Amino acid sequence: MRNILFITMDQLRKDTLGFEQTFPVKTPVIDRLAENGTVFDNAYCTNPLCVPARASIMTGKFSCQLNNYYNDQDWDDALPTLAGELSRNGYHTVSVGKMHFRPERKYYGFDKRIADNDTDYPLYLKRNNVKPDDLRGKNWEEYVKNSFGTKPTGVPMEHYLPVFITNNGLHELDLIAQRRECRPGGNEPFFMWLSYVLPHTPVNPPEPYFSMYRPEDIPPPVKGEHERLKFSGQVKRWHDQWDFLDDEWTQKIRAQYMGCVTLVDDQLARIMDKLKELDLFDSTLIVISSDHGDYLGDHFMMQKGFFHDCSAKIPLIFHGPDIPAGQRLEELASQADIMPSLLDYCGLIYRPADDGTKTVYNNGHPTGITESVSLLPWISKGEGNPERTILCESGIHGLSVMLRKGKQKFNYYDDTGTVDSFDLEKNPDEMQDQCREFPDKNGLPEDFRDKLDTVLNTLAPHREKKYYFKGKLRPMFT
Repeated sequence: MRNILFITMDQLRKDTLGFEQTFPVKTPVIDRLAENGTVFDNAYCTNPLCVPARASIMTGKFSCQLNNYYNDQDWDDALPTLAGELSRNGYHTVSVGKMHFRPERKYYGFDKRIADNDTDYPLYLKRNNVKPDDLRGKNWEEYVKNSFGTKPTGVPMEHYLPVFITNNGLHELDLIAQRRECRPGGNEPFFMWLSYVLPHTPVNPPEPYFSMYRPEDIPPPVKGEHERLKFSGQVKRWHDQWDFLDDEWTQKIRAQYMGCVTLVDDQLARIMDKLKELDLFDSTLIVISSDHGDYLGDHFMMQKGFFHDCSAKIPLIFHGPDIPAGQRLEELASQADIMPSLLDYCGLIYRPADDGTKTVYNNGHPTGITESVSLLPWISKGEGNPERTILCESGIHGLSVMLRKGKQKFNYYDDTGTVDSFDLEKNPDEMQDQCREFPDKNGLPEDFRDKLDTVLNTLAPHREKKYYFKGKLRPMFT
């Protein structure tokens, strides 16, 4: 049995890692893991929002199956989870850092939870007499400007949240190594989800990271005025929330975001050194990913919520025993694949029938929806399924659904009944859609239309339900 260290950075877009060579950002630790591991170049989140994305990581299911579209929603705790299945099969499972589970202190199968940003970190600051940043404002615009790079954090580096998470991760690794047989040849492995909040806003890292990258050295956002003319419904409402951020401010945000990425990479250097010190590095599968990306001003938007690649694509890197080095796979992968892949790696067979010799995990997906799969056969063969269709969903200001197969991407917006369509081979920046060719869902190619209808039918029973938002009940998809 092998150890697993699953590392996520919140709101990390794939192309802001150094080895991607899109931005002048330094991430030497992640670059080495990518160089000596396998990288999925076309991995997508299942929902570009924190809680729904993490629900998919934990269950291998999609938002329409979980009825989970918003950050105030939980999911059925009777469902098998990644942590729960590993714990049930002899793994010591621990989460370190941001989980963003609902309710906040829910364990969802973990044996132990530490360094949670919502609960543990505020208590830590209070015990150490450290005043947290006050990012409040009189209105939305003032709050955003306080959160988006106005000045460096007032929290000293030694108490800054990523350092707090790293320190707890290091301490937990020490405890695991002392108390369990997790080194090569042992039979008490561990699964740790090490989850950083950065580079999610606020992008106000301490120096030297705040000023590490100059705004003028960062490529400007990808956007065109013609896009504004087409925005409508839920996309326009999201766009309008950020319209007050001008180009100069946006460049500052992009630069300070890169500083946040490098800061976390520097913290990961401490984690890798600890694994080597404890003789765990060579026997541990390390997986790097994120919950979703960040617009960073591309297409006139910020943060996440919709389906341009900068928002919906995620990094997905595997490094460790039996993982080929220097391999990059183009086939489409899903965030929902993380659970079956890790269970498969641990020897928990991922198939619908028990062979009588090993514990079996069956995800139980209904037919018709894009299934989650183990990526291990793809990694070992160096190729995957080129005919696969990827599903991503959103509930921001209304229901929307993305389907991608090969280089074709279709985005359906339920409030207007319209479709965006992109040929990513001809238009990789998603600046020109093919809306005239596919004006609505009825004009979609048959296989896309059938999958979209299946998704809509799956969530149909939940449409009239309400959910809690900031303590108040509100209808779904509003």
